[in-house]
Amino acid sequence: MSARLNFRCLLAAAIFFLLAAGASGAQSLISEIKAEHDPARRAEKALEFADAAFNNAHDFYSKGQIHKGDAELENMMAALEECVSSLDVARKAKYYKKAEMNVASLQRRMQGLLDDIALQQRGWAEYTQRKLDEAHDKLLAGVMRK
Repeated sequence: MSARLNFRCLLAAAIFFLLAAGASGAQSLISEIKAEHDPARRAEKALEFADAAFNNAHDFYSKGQIHKGDAELENMMAALEECVSSLDVARKAKYYKKAEMNVASLQRRMQGLLDDIALQQRGWAEYTQRKLDEAHDKLLAGVMRK
């Protein structure tokens, strides 16, 4: 159990480091996620990356760096798309359920972020919210499939 926790901490640290390194680091992390052979594990990594990207986007928006926040939201959606496609390969409802719950949490957090952003600067964030809703609908369909 301790080794698994250490691995998760190491993975989270790597995600934050690569996200801080910039967009090229984010693209290499997406490539790393795609390199994972196990579709369930690939989906889990993509969810972790999406969560970290959302946290970074929230930080950028709170600092007034709208373009960087938009870029992080784009990274989040790329990771979620990879998650959905990985789960389509795995075809197991239990994996869909975990992902659906994580995306539902992201939806709630996204609504909070939209409430904090000035109306004139919401364009990309509102678009991302709609894309997030679509990803959630796909995951729900996967949960209902048996």
